[in-house]
Amino acid sequence: MKKFAFLVHLRNNYKEDLSVLHPAFGAVPEKFYRLLFRRRPFSPFIWSEVKITPGSSEADGYIIMLPYVAGQLLNQRKFMMPIIKKALKIAAGKGAAIVGLGALTSPITSGGKMLLDNPFTSITNGNAFTAVITFQKTAELIALCPVNKPVVAIVGATGSVGSLVSQLLVKNSLNAGYLLVARNEHRLTGLATLLGKISPFASINTSRDLLDIASADIVVLLTSASDFLLKTEHLKKNAVVLDDTQPRNTHPDLLKERNDIKIIDGGLVSIPGLRFQRHIGLPSGLSYACLAETILLNLSDHEGHFSIGNPTLEQAEYIRELAQNHSHLGFELAIDHTFGKVLV
Repeated sequence: MKKFAFLVHLRNNYKEDLSVLHPAFGAVPEKFYRLLFRRRPFSPFIWSEVKITPGSSEADGYIIMLPYVAGQLLNQRKFMMPIIKKALKIAAGKGAAIVGLGALTSPITSGGKMLLDNPFTSITNGNAFTAVITFQKTAELIALCPVNKPVVAIVGATGSVGSLVSQLLVKNSLNAGYLLVARNEHRLTGLATLLGKISPFASINTSRDLLDIASADIVVLLTSASDFLLKTEHLKKNAVVLDDTQPRNTHPDLLKERNDIKIIDGGLVSIPGLRFQRHIGLPSGLSYACLAETILLNLSDHEGHFSIGNPTLEQAEYIRELAQNHSHLGFELAIDHTFGKVLV
């Protein structure tokens, strides 16, 4: 059976993340790590085997680690390209036919566009299934919201995932109004125009000001900004936040400051048989939707690249059907978690 691979990177702290490998790494000051890893070509490596097939003794796939934190990935994009391509070569050497781009490895490669000429493996950025899962959860939150026709703020609306989530929401004519939030005015206008064509009667507003999300009953976070944290002034009373960012744009302290709000971990998929040799920050039996997309494509013997740049409505439907075909393994919306713990 063909295998898959999935690229990840360290989050925001070298000291904490590397201490998983050995406790001694936790004794080194963070400043030293940041200086050491700045513009030095450290090689990616196999972080974990992944098993999905029940009773399997052989790895079905591999997690490949880029040993850099989020901020340094974003600040050294061109420098990272040879390192990412080396990771693809490692994946191919382990028998991987397709590689998923986890966390910021997608945005820094323009959703995989900068890797299309690689001679090693097929690529998917995982954003089609991420959009499907995020849409499903948002639709559920709209249906449960006590407010008639709640306002849903989509932060990072013009991004690869955000644009498809917006299209899925509008296409399905849910009882909600939408606030599209992003930095680029031109792209915001273009997305609003597209959504108006999909559903001429949809209630759509746009903004470049994060403070405007304080009008929203439901906030969906889909940014690739590693330095942004949601704060109390951004949130309406009793707001529900679906945080689908990696690294996260929410912090547990926000729940201490605002006991009226709810924060839900976004993009989580239930795959009960999923097993990792070393953890990637997920509770047992859960997967990120982008990883789940990579696994689904591999299980289905998909040929060639899949989600590159902005995924389409057609790709969303295709990956949703693959998930249904493999429902015996899970691939369903996970129960609610907040900061890795079951939400009660």
